[in-house]
Amino acid sequence: MMPMAARPRWTGSLAVATLIACGAPAVFAMGIRESKQQLARSANGAAALYEIRGHGPEGGGALTYRVQGKTARGAVDFVVSSDYGPGDGSRPETVSPEVCRQRVESLAAEIAMRKILGVTVHPEACASKSRDGVVVALSGR
Repeated sequence: MMPMAARPRWTGSLAVATLIACGAPAVFAMGIRESKQQLARSANGAAALYEIRGHGPEGGGALTYRVQGKTARGAVDFVVSSDYGPGDGSRPETVSPEVCRQRVESLAAEIAMRKILGVTVHPEACASKSRDGVVVALSGR
């Protein structure tokens, strides 16, 4: 009997890469859209604060604040609200007010560390359903 040819070692990696690449369009097919707005920037331009709002196909969404350095690798996200629907018409909030407060306090520390001026945070706004007003930036960046 002839021995079978050995399968190259990289075929497993190729299969995983293919699955990842094919899975990305599924997110787009779900209809989740994002809007991103810069709220403030550090004086030296090394960091910026962004508000990112996710909009789900069934009316739910997410509110995230991102502190980002000059590269995407230097980004830190703080999700303060997420009520994407599971498909049954409901929109459960998955970020509790307490977790929201903790994340907003961590966001404040990150903003201070990166020296982003003109921003105030309001952890008490985590008690509201909309979470609007959690971060307020002076206009004019």
